[in-house]
Amino acid sequence: GDDRRGGRCHHATATTLTSPHRFNPPALEQLWLNDNPLLEELPSEIEFCKQLRVLDLRRTALSKLPREMGRLKKLIEIDLRETPFAAATGVGATDTDGLVESIARKDRRENHRLEMLEKVVNGVYREVADTREGQYLIPELVQAVCDEFTDLDELRNVVRNCDRLFPTELRQARNPRRAAKRLHDDFTALRRQNEKKKLSAELELKLRAIYYDVIEPESVEGIIKGIYQGDWAVEKELELEDIHFLIKNAPRLFPDDPETITGPGIRSAVWALQQSLTDDREEVIAKVKLAIMSNLYPDREPADVEAVARAVGKLFERDAFATKKELEEMKKLAADASLHFPAEFQLAQENPQAVRMSFKRASAASAAMGM
Repeated sequence: GDDRRGGRCHHATATTLTSPHRFNPPALEQLWLNDNPLLEELPSEIEFCKQLRVLDLRRTALSKLPREMGRLKKLIEIDLRETPFAAATGVGATDTDGLVESIARKDRRENHRLEMLEKVVNGVYREVADTREGQYLIPELVQAVCDEFTDLDELRNVVRNCDRLFPTELRQARNPRRAAKRLHDDFTALRRQNEKKKLSAELELKLRAIYYDVIEPESVEGIIKGIYQGDWAVEKELELEDIHFLIKNAPRLFPDDPETITGPGIRSAVWALQQSLTDDREEVIAKVKLAIMSNLYPDREPADVEAVARAVGKLFERDAFATKKELEEMKKLAADASLHFPAEFQLAQENPQAVRMSFKRASAASAAMGM
């Protein structure tokens, strides 16, 4: 090849592309395949061009790209103008990173599908894999499971836990989509169970810190078990988010005397504190609404003014429930509303972020002055 743009280059035809011995793929940095009207697809071996940075595919007959292209980590420029692929997708010569990442996701998804298929064929369905039903139904089930999981990390975890998640009897999967949905539900339950185990360890450390000199370490496990277990027919169960909340607010939720701890009592304390923080958030939003309605927008509909107050308040939120910092800032915003909200109501509706930025700038200035 010649030396263009300081890198090893190759200007190929459809014929030379399929004859890799004609050039050196591992060293190739720039590849021009443009103006090859007979080039309808790229070979999967394109992945061996590890140093490839520039790929010109203009005016070819390409309608799709091989998933192996997603493995080209150094590719920074793909030109697909005047190709069927560009016409179908709208991708021409822009957003190479986005295109490569999209192809890489498809590649990872297909790799997960193939690995999953291999694992169930050689594992849970080993005895029926060669039967007529197995040859038809197993690939259908695997594809349905891949379609059910849009998140690649979750799909990877499904592959790792195939033997635990797939139905033991293939006849239970004769409706692949329904079986995949049940598998998804089982996966969610398993993940929740594993997460609860991790949170149990965190909660145990928190309790030992709170009651380090007044509680026997072996009794902590029983306390946590009592918090996690209850009669869910008459009481709401703690979700993962609630357990995170419990750990974060443990000093406020657990009584001084560990002998008085009960599962129902702690759960009730969680609900009560969450409701209190929700009420506190509503109260400061009401204060902001009253301030801007009285001083800035008296002629506007109360519901519209409240919507603006809520949109701005949302930008001050740091957690699912009100934090001390959030409440302090919202109270100060209500007191200084005329300094931060625009005089024109429409501007406040269109850009609540500007209100928050004005508040932050004023807070930073006050801090700098030592106020």
